[in-house]
Amino acid sequence: MNFDLPQLIKTFGYLGVWAIVFAESGLMVGFFLPGDSLLFTAGFVASQPNSLNIWTLIFGALVCAVAGDNVGYATGHRWGRRLFHKEDSRLFKKSYLEKTENF
Repeated sequence: MNFDLPQLIKTFGYLGVWAIVFAESGLMVGFFLPGDSLLFTAGFVASQPNSLNIWTLIFGALVCAVAGDNVGYATGHRWGRRLFHKEDSRLFKKSYLEKTENF
């Protein structure tokens, strides 16, 4: 799978970059997205004339990262403990939770 990141950034613009930043920092499905390389490439694209404004890009990415973190925290706070009230499953074991809390 080969992505042309500069073309994707030019096509989807600010909203595309911000959506990926939000998904990577706050949603459980964002782990496969090209976050670091996307931000580097978006900064490079913003340095080109007649392209994205770097300050708008930075401010929006900051807001989306913080909002994504808050959504991830709220999701875990609301539904996270319910996963451990059940019997041990393949992914979620009570012993993992105890080790994490002790750490």
